[in-house]
Amino acid sequence: MPLAEVPVAVPNPFRLDLTGKQVERLFQISPDLVYIIDVNLRKMVFISNRVQDILGYTYDDIQQMGGSLISVLIHPDLNRFVAETYQRFAALKEGETAKFTFEIRHKNGSIRSIRSRATVLTYDEQGKNHLILNVAEDVTDALAHEMDLQKKQYQINETEVIFKCGSWEWQKNEKGIRWSEGLFRLMGLAPEAYPDKCVTRAFFESFIVPEDLARVQNYSKTVLAEKNDTFQIEHRIIDAAGNLKYLTLRARCQYGEDGRLERVIGVAADRTEIETYQKELERRLVALKKSNQDLEQFAYVASHDLQEPLRKIIAFGERLDKKYKEQLGTEGQFFVERMTNAAYRMNGLIEDLLTYSRVSRQTESLTFISLEEVVKNVIEDLEVKIQDKNATISIDKLPTIEARPVQMHQLFLNLIENALKFTQPSVAPVVTVKARKANIQEIKGIMQINPHETYYRVSVSDNGIGFEPEYAERIFTIFQRLHGRSEYEGTGLGLAICRKIVESNHGYIEAHGKVGGGAEFIFYLPLRQHETR
Repeated sequence: MPLAEVPVAVPNPFRLDLTGKQVERLFQISPDLVYIIDVNLRKMVFISNRVQDILGYTYDDIQQMGGSLISVLIHPDLNRFVAETYQRFAALKEGETAKFTFEIRHKNGSIRSIRSRATVLTYDEQGKNHLILNVAEDVTDALAHEMDLQKKQYQINETEVIFKCGSWEWQKNEKGIRWSEGLFRLMGLAPEAYPDKCVTRAFFESFIVPEDLARVQNYSKTVLAEKNDTFQIEHRIIDAAGNLKYLTLRARCQYGEDGRLERVIGVAADRTEIETYQKELERRLVALKKSNQDLEQFAYVASHDLQEPLRKIIAFGERLDKKYKEQLGTEGQFFVERMTNAAYRMNGLIEDLLTYSRVSRQTESLTFISLEEVVKNVIEDLEVKIQDKNATISIDKLPTIEARPVQMHQLFLNLIENALKFTQPSVAPVVTVKARKANIQEIKGIMQINPHETYYRVSVSDNGIGFEPEYAERIFTIFQRLHGRSEYEGTGLGLAICRKIVESNHGYIEAHGKVGGGAEFIFYLPLRQHETR
């Protein structure tokens, strides 16, 4: 399609006056498709012969289509698209370029993506845009490649999210280490806050837990000194949100002919959950072993066969005392009373052993309960004893946690009853129950609990006789007593049951005491019970 003979002014300091024929020859040798639109006539007045190479159409084909390619344009709202395109042509300013991409059907039936750039070529007598020069290229393959890259990048990003990992790369002569979006997320950072995705080594090391930093640095030096091809180390970090995480770093190192490091590409994976599971598994295995030992001991000492004859001893002893009291005489009555009291003590011991055993079996369901309500119920149960002792019970604000109600009642009952039992002569008992949220230093200092959970620190203290600090662990041992039965009644199982209850609820308990200075029992209980139900 020939171009009309119109002079064209090339916007260049070195001005040329070219005729239409000269410009047409110039356009025909261009590797891009060149076409000119007459805005007033709303049609194409020139198209270069590249149209056949790019779209497969000859000049005759285009003539048969009315001198336009609109019939082979592909758009869901073609009329609106064409109208808006002509509006853009009419609004173009001098020196301005409009860019747009559209799809068009190739002569062979395939769909091609065309990216076009338009600029004003000439103006009409009224100074309005007349001829619009368009230079177009086929970007089908480029767009497909770009889409493929985007898809692969999306898959990589999703993989990093799913597996909680991120990649990193360092190359010689680069300013820093290039991180993937997943690695920024792993560190608790927003990837968009780092447009160039590059950070320094010092920046990464600032996240490493101080106790692990020297080990990581020394390992890196060893890898470089020995020219190792691979790099693998595990360490902890504190992310930007303050969360403790366990990482595994793996990398491959590439060295130049001179032996110097040229490139490192690696992956950092979050293994916090695995670490947590491993520690939890170890903790449970230890608890299971201890529980099995205790159950074996219980099975040996207490059984149904032991309780049945004991009930008969109590029953016949009471009958003997009632029916033959006078015939027995003073000495006989004394023996019967001693026998009956011993049987009752034995019965209480067996009941405590059964309670101890039931804690391990955990037949009770978990639920959210108010410890404050639990303690109030315990105080009601001990009302008579509290009045007899003229005791004062002070209760702080206690939390609501997920636990087993009966076990919590048993725990506070044993501890408060213990405080009311071991009192000083002529001193009114004062028992204080307090609670607060445990801080991270306290939690990390106790190996038996999970450092990633929220715990409450609860204490039950008294002003009683106390105990030697060296017995702080012994008092939780089954059947252990620090005082004779004649001084203080009991089976020696109360505190052992308390420990069993606390540990079965994934907590920890400890005791502090001083002779004549009272005792304090501190235990840590989790807000939620993360376990297999």
